[in-house]
Amino acid sequence: MNYETTVGLRYLRSKRKEAFISFTTWISIAGIAIGVMALILVIAVMTGFQNEIRERILGINPHVLILGLAGDIKDPEKVVSAVKDIKGVTHAFPFISFQAMVQTGKQLSGALVKGLNPGDVQFMSRLLKQGSIGALNQRGNILIGKELSKHLGVLYGDFLTIMVPFGGVSPMGAVPETVRVKVGGVFETGVYDIDNSLIIMSIQDIEAIMGQGVTGIEIKIDDVYQADSIRKEIMTRLGSATNFFARTWIEMNRNLFSALKLEKIAMFIILALIIFVASFNIISSLIMTVMEKKKDIAILKAIGAKKASLMKIFMVEGITIGIFGALIGSFSGYILCEIQRRFSIVKLDSDIYYINTLPIKISILDTFLVASITTIICILATLYPSYKASKIDPVETLRYE
Repeated sequence: MNYETTVGLRYLRSKRKEAFISFTTWISIAGIAIGVMALILVIAVMTGFQNEIRERILGINPHVLILGLAGDIKDPEKVVSAVKDIKGVTHAFPFISFQAMVQTGKQLSGALVKGLNPGDVQFMSRLLKQGSIGALNQRGNILIGKELSKHLGVLYGDFLTIMVPFGGVSPMGAVPETVRVKVGGVFETGVYDIDNSLIIMSIQDIEAIMGQGVTGIEIKIDDVYQADSIRKEIMTRLGSATNFFARTWIEMNRNLFSALKLEKIAMFIILALIIFVASFNIISSLIMTVMEKKKDIAILKAIGAKKASLMKIFMVEGITIGIFGALIGSFSGYILCEIQRRFSIVKLDSDIYYINTLPIKISILDTFLVASITTIICILATLYPSYKASKIDPVETLRYE
């Protein structure tokens, strides 16, 4: 260890007459630690919320969606067969969807009705709160979102009426048609807009009611972050976008995830200011140390110490404060995150947030980024006091000592 580092570390251990300097040093470490801990906690919570929302959206929505430019997709079996051969695709199935009005008693609400083959909706089994997927095998049964069932006042086993636009034909043209259906299951995705508007029916029932062809193809993949490359592969196999176009889950939810990302960046900047403010404690602590150690600095310069060496002494002291604060804050933040993740100390109202505990997702990259930025801020905070120490005139200082 060179003498600059040795002297810099010894200055951290204050004697009795310099107790106030030692106290400000601990205040500086505590300020850095609290800022780092708060930043890691907030980023972990926001990352947890982002992952939770992503999982809930992908639990019911397709990862890649194929639609026909002309409306209905002709020969959907051929399209499904071609898509399933692509590496990374786990499921591909046709669907029919249309907007409808749903009525029960005096309650009336709009809804999106989606028709699927009963064998293609097994992924929804974990979302069901009542009933079973097998109910779709019986004609006239539906699965309904939890919020929509609450709004309409229907439970598992109840009946309701769906008013299908253009379901019937008269001499005057297309007219609405009403269909009486039974609630065969209630599901909850955790996304309010979906739970308040979606109804699942058998695709055969919809074809019998409306005579409508397949609207699109839903695709599930094993790695959701490869959705864009798989979309390009799909369009290549289907042959130029003359009859089809495809969209990924990222494109369909771009606004939501862009907002979450922007909010995370904003919170990072705001909480980083806590660390920036705490760095002023380092500046004040080093300035007081320089004032207290003017005699020592003068002696060191008198025996040949260079300005760079004197700067290094005080930079070592400031950087050590920053590193200790960052380590303590990182460790404390990680421990608190683990406690919340394992024991769910902080509870949430599931009726409002659709989750009953505060989600936590610790990212090693985020933690490293916080620690790195903290260290850089602390290094910058040492520059001015270190420079002032190197400019002390040994002759003038020793004359009065």
